[in-house]
Amino acid sequence: MKKLSLAALLLLAGLLAACGQQSASRAERSKPRVSVTSENVQLRRVPAPNADITPEGRLRIDDIEIPLDPAARAQLQQLFGHLQMLRQAAVAEAPADPDMKALPLQSNPQVQSLQTQLLQQIPALQPYRESFGNLQAERR
Repeated sequence: MKKLSLAALLLLAGLLAACGQQSASRAERSKPRVSVTSENVQLRRVPAPNADITPEGRLRIDDIEIPLDPAARAQLQQLFGHLQMLRQAAVAEAPADPDMKALPLQSNPQVQSLQTQLLQQIPALQPYRESFGNLQAERR
């Protein structure tokens, strides 16, 4: 009986530890962030839907393109370019990682200026304001 109780206790402890790891991972994934890949820039902030900025300066929220004037589109395109340069530098300098974990990025004055202008000009970006405080370079 003691062995059965001990086995049950160890199993319960293992399940609780695994649950804690999953909730920590889930909490990390749900943090507001801007993920920069080679193909797009994705803004994430739970519970808002994901927003994407394409290389052409298009803004899609939940796969629906938001109509923008040419000036806003040009600024989004510039933001995309600056974030790509930051990403490329970070990936080039980072040591190899078999887990392909994202790398933190440091913003620069150009990105901050464009971010401020775009948040003022495009109301649909307001829910993602906090995301710009957590820039991440994806290795893929």
